[in-house]
Amino acid sequence: MTRMNDSQQTYLGLLWHAVFLSITVTFTEVNTVLPALVLDLGGNSFHVGLISAIMIGIPLISKLFFTSFLSQQRRKQPWLLVGIYLRVLSLVMIGITLSYQTRFSFFLVMLLVYGALLLFSLSGAFAGLPYIHIVGGSLEPGVRKRFFPQKQIIASVGTLVSVFAAQYILRRFPHPQSYVYLFFAAGSFLLIASAGFWALKEVPREPEGSKGYLETLKAIPSILRSDRSFFSYILFSNVMSISLALIPFFIGFARNRFSISEEQFSFILLVQISGMIVSSLIWPKVVASGGFKRILIIRIILNMLIPCAAILVGSFGTFPIYLVVVFLIGFSLSGRTVSEDAVLIELSDDANRVLYSGILGTLNISIIIFPIILGSLIELTGTLPVFISVGMVSAAGFFFLRRMTCPVDVHDSKAG
Repeated sequence: MTRMNDSQQTYLGLLWHAVFLSITVTFTEVNTVLPALVLDLGGNSFHVGLISAIMIGIPLISKLFFTSFLSQQRRKQPWLLVGIYLRVLSLVMIGITLSYQTRFSFFLVMLLVYGALLLFSLSGAFAGLPYIHIVGGSLEPGVRKRFFPQKQIIASVGTLVSVFAAQYILRRFPHPQSYVYLFFAAGSFLLIASAGFWALKEVPREPEGSKGYLETLKAIPSILRSDRSFFSYILFSNVMSISLALIPFFIGFARNRFSISEEQFSFILLVQISGMIVSSLIWPKVVASGGFKRILIIRIILNMLIPCAAILVGSFGTFPIYLVVVFLIGFSLSGRTVSEDAVLIELSDDANRVLYSGILGTLNISIIIFPIILGSLIELTGTLPVFISVGMVSAAGFFFLRRMTCPVDVHDSKAG
């Protein structure tokens, strides 16, 4: 009975965190808020590009550095809180920097902002490892099947509300006060979100053999050879990341085809979030009938259809019809959020979960390099061949998915 109560408390604590984290993510959105901030500070395209490298690339490649240390800790919860509070500190640092930016040179302001963003990214990667471990070790498989879809529903609703809040702050107050309030608010909501982690009831586990970073790096090939399902999931993630990297170009394609105004652009964001919310209501039934692997199948189909649909509607349709494409993009993004960590947890166990998370992040390099590659190819060849090619590449996900043995496959084979 006590164990069940602990599990429920952990479940509620994780959902509490999801609500307020979704608001923080919106207030620091890497595709809109942060680029706008840098441009308002006087930066250019190069400075905007650095944001993607820091906010997307750094967390992925840094995870493996933390795995050796975290895997040796009996309890991961204290280090999860350390990572969260460092993230709060980084947001407050940006707010303070913007408050006094007139007293500093442009170079110093940018240095302080990028330094804080770097801390934000690194601490997020650090906190992500114990988070995966605790979710996998504290929630039973059946509970996890409910948790991830419910978490996505709550996060989507929180995102929808926070979009209106962020737009109000940015329009209501002049620059730079608007960004100051935005980042102080983001830090406050993340601090509130951390209260959920105090409610976690983690079961301490004895650490296994210690490995340094270089030793772990050298061991990766043997780990991948011994676990075909995990290796296949890494390849699957890389293929899906190419489609993820294409998403900003769908918006750029629409702006060129339909001459979208700023008001229409805001509506696009709302439609995308609406797609995430609607799909979040569907995922629980999908997971209940076919596990998280069925979501991966749906993601492949969506990533094959969306580029073709965008081309067809952009060539022969109208802006309102194109919103259907945007709605489907919301579906795809939501499916990624629900399944990404969930599948990793299912493929790992308590002994190797932190290590697997670090390896997956380090080897998922497509999301780092393909935004630059796709942008260059679109400039050289145009939109049509790139969109069609990415849709065709997404079909390779079926091959890697067939090579993955998930718990749902084992269950189905026993049932048969």
